[in-house]
Amino acid sequence: MYLCTPHHLHQAHAALAAQAGKHILVEKPIARTLAEGQAMIAAAQRAGVTLMVAENARFMAVVRQCKTLIAQGCVGDLRVVQLHAETPFQPGHWRSHRALNGGGVFIDSGIHKVHLLRYLAGEPVHLYAAALPQALAQHEGEDGVVVMTRGASGVVGVIHHAWTSAQRPAPPWVLVSGTRGRLAFEVGAPWLTLEQGSTERAWQCADDASGLIPMVRTFRDSIRTGQEPEMSGAEGLRDLAVVRKAYESMAQSVSLPL
Repeated sequence: MYLCTPHHLHQAHAALAAQAGKHILVEKPIARTLAEGQAMIAAAQRAGVTLMVAENARFMAVVRQCKTLIAQGCVGDLRVVQLHAETPFQPGHWRSHRALNGGGVFIDSGIHKVHLLRYLAGEPVHLYAAALPQALAQHEGEDGVVVMTRGASGVVGVIHHAWTSAQRPAPPWVLVSGTRGRLAFEVGAPWLTLEQGSTERAWQCADDASGLIPMVRTFRDSIRTGQEPEMSGAEGLRDLAVVRKAYESMAQSVSLPL
């Protein structure tokens, strides 16, 4: 069962699906709070069904290629991973209500960037977050945010994610810099580049703008094999933990450990 319902309904709908013996693919975020997400994971485990979070960005061909090149040492030791997106969007209905959405733009779509940062650079151990000046007057939650993280090895992550009224914003992009070079790609585009000193090389990847097909195949395969899916409930919960900590940082105007 694919749950594409509003965030405040995820826990209740996952419980109903589990009770009916249905495997669950739930849209990100897994839930609004860690307690809700933990309850969903427990319900799936009790029922013996698979729970997977629909984090499609992880399955984009360009993201997979970037992960491979990092693992091969093409950029050397990681120094900084930057993720930028300004999306023209006017949230309405439940998305505009902080209580129903669980927050604002960061939990709604910025969580994609959190997962990409974790997937490419590893777990952050410290962060600082600040909301941008509000642009969407009718929206209760934040409509733009900048988050800086630090990993155990010292690698820095910078996420700038916002909804905007601009009609022609730049495409969302990711830049991975290391001691030997840097990788760059647009999210969902079929190519990425590697710069090493004065040389540049480009890779053409599958034309895979969404990553949805390999994501659903992974869900299917996890059901057939009985193995935990790559994008498990626990993975989704770790993404959510970063988002919730970012909200604490915004509220307190301080940097916080994870």
